[in-house]
Amino acid sequence: MTLLTAAVLAAGTLSGLLAAGGSDSSQKAYQQGVTAYRAGQFSQALEAFTQASTEPRYETNARYYQAVIYDKQGNKDAALANYRYVIGHGAEARVSQYAQSRLLALAPKTTQKANQEEDDLQANLAVISRVPLKNYKNALMVDATLINTKTGQRVTGTFIVDTGATYTSISQEMADALGFSDSGDVHITTANGRIRVPKVSVDRINVNGLVAEGIEATVIDVRKGSSFSGLLGLNFLKRFKMTIDPEAMELTFQPAY
Repeated sequence: MTLLTAAVLAAGTLSGLLAAGGSDSSQKAYQQGVTAYRAGQFSQALEAFTQASTEPRYETNARYYQAVIYDKQGNKDAALANYRYVIGHGAEARVSQYAQSRLLALAPKTTQKANQEEDDLQANLAVISRVPLKNYKNALMVDATLINTKTGQRVTGTFIVDTGATYTSISQEMADALGFSDSGDVHITTANGRIRVPKVSVDRINVNGLVAEGIEATVIDVRKGSSFSGLLGLNFLKRFKMTIDPEAMELTFQPAY
């Protein structure tokens, strides 16, 4: 049995793993996606799973189906992004294991450097995540999911990429939704001078499949209905090599080795 045959069999059982609930339109889209997938109508399946993924209850399984379809079609970058998402969002064990195996098989590996003194002679896994950027009032923003691994709670928000901020910051509303409790105070510098703010420990931050764990975040006041949920500061960004493509409006993250 090939890996992709195994993926088809695993993906074919996912609809049975979902708990009842979710919006009617998302549930219908998910079921349409499963039907189209089984019929080999992959374009229609992708469209349906994209719609279904807007409902958190279906998102991880829908993204898994998308990963398998892109994998079958040879769209490596899209497959990798979706496999990483599945791994980072607590998929069912065998699905996560398969995603891990495909991630290792598909991700490009670095070549050995010509100067052996600078090369450890090992090919490191180069996991790359290309994240669409949003531009609002000259601020570059990305979507990120914060996860409380103890309770399984997760919240997705839009964060300003702030290379000048020492700490990542989240809104009080997001901290409350995740059930994070204060773990002390820190001083930060604002336009009005230095102030003390509470901080929390974020178990996991996921940006399009790339995950950082154990990030200390300050809790800041963000006006309800604001266009952003917080800031991605250096204590998150320094864990990755980051490249900004302003023309493509794309941010590339790669683990820093």
